[in-house]
Amino acid sequence: MRDARTNYVVVGSFVLLMLAVLVVTVALLTGRTGAADIFYTELPHVGGIKFGSKVTYEGFVVGAVEDIEPRRADGRTAFRLKLAVRQGWPVPEGSIARVTAPGILAAVVVDIKGGAGNALLVPGATIPGGPAANIFAVMNEMSGQVARLNQEGLLPLMATLNQQVAMLGTMLERQAPDLLANLLSISSDLAAKAPRITADVQKMTGTLATQVVNDQNAARVGESLKNVAELTAGLQDSRRKLDGIITAIDANKGNVDQSLKDLRHTLQAVARTIDSVTYNLEGTSRNVHEFSRQIRDNPGVLIGGTKGSGDGPGRR
Repeated sequence: MRDARTNYVVVGSFVLLMLAVLVVTVALLTGRTGAADIFYTELPHVGGIKFGSKVTYEGFVVGAVEDIEPRRADGRTAFRLKLAVRQGWPVPEGSIARVTAPGILAAVVVDIKGGAGNALLVPGATIPGGPAANIFAVMNEMSGQVARLNQEGLLPLMATLNQQVAMLGTMLERQAPDLLANLLSISSDLAAKAPRITADVQKMTGTLATQVVNDQNAARVGESLKNVAELTAGLQDSRRKLDGIITAIDANKGNVDQSLKDLRHTLQAVARTIDSVTYNLEGTSRNVHEFSRQIRDNPGVLIGGTKGSGDGPGRR
């Protein structure tokens, strides 16, 4: 009886020990070996992620996924993940959570890529989600884009091409005889006119070679270019002289302004005395007129200074 009880105690102790080892092993596999801080993140795709999936920080296991909650917003479904991270583990601001696979055959995990910020996220904060970083997610996304391109681009394009080809075939079937007849007519007409066209081209080429492109015309063109060069040089020299004149005018601008002021003053003085000058000129002209009349009547006035008698000129 005592041996049976001893066996029961040994077996029970062994079972309890194995249960404890199992619990510790599961805790180690899930990354939960003690108290944890809770963080959240939202991801558009969670392929391969489930309750208990590992959470890594730059590849190091720091926790596990505790809950996945789908949310619908703006016509799209996103998944809010509850991440249990080892208590006290530093998660800086600017970190990004994304689904990735450590290897081709390894299970996918939620990896936190550390940010460059100095401040740390407090427990309960939301870590921004990023695109998946494993080859299978990229291939799935690429396959979806290819399928969308096939449905929205290639199939309508092929349908349009088939329709256009069918229309073109119908048009060719209806108008091909007329097109061939016109082509034959144009070909025969061109064959008939080709010798004359060739002769005209040869004649025009000979005319150009003998009358236009010759040594005399080339010499004339050269002389014209030389004259143009001389004219250009003369214009440049004239421009330099004109620039010198303008420079001299600018340098003597003060003297020119003073001369203009003096001329204005002189004109004003002349304008004030012009009436008296005009009056004196008018009297002088009358005297000269009277003097000339007396000389015509009696030239002796120039000699005697008095008017002669009626018998003859001069004084006696």
